[in-house]
Amino acid sequence: MNSLIQTLKVIHIVNAILMAWPYYALVAGNQRARLGPPLGDRTDTYFENIVKNRVIPCFVFQATALVTGLALVLVRGLGVDVLVKNPALGLKLGLGFLITVLLSYVHFSLQPRIDALFAQAGNPVSADVASRIGALRLRRTRLASVCLFVVLTVSMLGVQVWIPFPVWLTSLLAIATAVFVWRAYKTATPYGWV
Repeated sequence: MNSLIQTLKVIHIVNAILMAWPYYALVAGNQRARLGPPLGDRTDTYFENIVKNRVIPCFVFQATALVTGLALVLVRGLGVDVLVKNPALGLKLGLGFLITVLLSYVHFSLQPRIDALFAQAGNPVSADVASRIGALRLRRTRLASVCLFVVLTVSMLGVQVWIPFPVWLTSLLAIATAVFVWRAYKTATPYGWV
């Protein structure tokens, strides 16, 4: 039984690492913004294809995290009621669903609108269409920032599932996470955490 629990933990943690995609999406978006105009060239095609092709893996990682997380609870002989009794677990589950909702919104609503605008625009992209694409990309970038904050918070809560941190430390780490996400949103974070 112990080997099964350890195996589930490794799979669960590896999934958390693989869910760091929002950070890299922010880095890629910041790099694309640095290039500037023209909009609609091969760089945009390349960038949009990278973003679109990461959605299915993200859904798979989220599903795997859910299944392994619930398996870890059940294998330990705990009931689903532990999600209410253990605030870190319950919050992790709720935040996991939030990530799924945000990713679904991007995949099923924002991305098709961006793709349609690029398809109708041709090359060069008119100022009006470029403005609309920019607004949708900005919304997508903001949602990636929210997802990154949630993924990092879920990871922090995962460490606390069985041994909670003091509230002050959890709050401090959440603030540090928010500062890091804000930096990743605003800059290319050339020096990592620094």
